[in-house]
Amino acid sequence: MKKAALWIIAAATVAVDAWAADPAQFERVQNDAYFNSLRDATSLNHRAACGGDKTSQAILGRMYLLGQGTERNDLTGYAWIKLAAEFNFADFTSIARKLEGALTPEMREKGNALSDSLRKSYGLAATNMSCHGVSRHGVYLIDSVVCTPGSAGGGELELRRCVDDAPARP
Repeated sequence: MKKAALWIIAAATVAVDAWAADPAQFERVQNDAYFNSLRDATSLNHRAACGGDKTSQAILGRMYLLGQGTERNDLTGYAWIKLAAEFNFADFTSIARKLEGALTPEMREKGNALSDSLRKSYGLAATNMSCHGVSRHGVYLIDSVVCTPGSAGGGELELRRCVDDAPARP
């Protein structure tokens, strides 16, 4: 009986290993294509974050904190996450509090000043973004945030531009 159970476990392990090594589960890409996709993701998240999307702001903050697709910058990462926490979603506020606790008072002051500057341009009031919490799993637990830009009419939405993307003024 024990030998049969061991054989079943061994067979299952081999099957899992074979599935994990299945080349159909992976895509081969060139090194530069992978890093270009990270750069493109950063650019798209930056655009949506400037538009006021809270999830994009939190993602962009994490990308800066980890140096993924962008140069690592802890203050900028903290500032974007703190801006996302403006919506008061538990995931965003929890990360912002943890980061605040890890910063020196001087760094926290600089990060808060940067976050305040971002809020003036990309906060809810500045972007006309409407956000609400939703439950993706059909229970009463709010586990994600959905934000929608204001309507520009004719089926178009009005998305706030990033300051560095704004057209030059004469």
